[in-house]
Amino acid sequence: MTPSEALLLPKTEAYVVIDALRATTTIAVLFHRGLKRLRVVSDVAEARRIRREGTLLLGEQGGLPPEGFDFGNSPVEAAAMTLTGREAVHVTSNGTKALCAVAGMGTTVAGSLANLSVVSNYVARFESVTLVCSGNTGAKVFALEDFAVAAAFVQRLLIEHPGAQLGDAAILASRISEPISLIAEASHAEIVRGLGLGHDIEYVGRVDVAPSVPLVVACGVGWAELENVRPDDPQ
Repeated sequence: MTPSEALLLPKTEAYVVIDALRATTTIAVLFHRGLKRLRVVSDVAEARRIRREGTLLLGEQGGLPPEGFDFGNSPVEAAAMTLTGREAVHVTSNGTKALCAVAGMGTTVAGSLANLSVVSNYVARFESVTLVCSGNTGAKVFALEDFAVAAAFVQRLLIEHPGAQLGDAAILASRISEPISLIAEASHAEIVRGLGLGHDIEYVGRVDVAPSVPLVVACGVGWAELENVRPDDPQ
């Protein structure tokens, strides 16, 4: 479901926000590479405004890094960084908007195939979990790649909890054969290829390459702050 749909649901204990291409994949990689703290925001101007000296500025607008940004929104680029102890600000067209919209509703983590197992293990302790697909067009329109990753989460969680009660969308997701193969067929994947970033599409299809649990630890209007937690940490 999209962020707006999540707001209409009865409150659940935990939320996994998914933006496969590419925000939550990039976020998982950033923390796996040692990032200490990440502030995601929903607006490029706000990202520039709150940037402090020594803080990295990452993100995209129309798929590419805005002028003056240190890096884009590429998990491949992030995988080559050494970020131990660093802090960063991140803004994207869909994923960071979704995180900001959902943060504060309950325990909220950023999920992707890159951190599938550790995030699944982390949220499995909760009685109720909502998978939120960021979507496209400002986090408003269905995105096949996000649903495919949500399906991978549903199927992974059902291995540990085969009797779990599923919503309608989760039932559909549980029946999809080889959901990961759908990522490359998504319309947004074609857009990413057109920008010359096909290597990112290949990367987001990799499972468990960045085992981090990016957890929202603080939030406000238009922003959320994330830190990496060990899978066995309390909420």
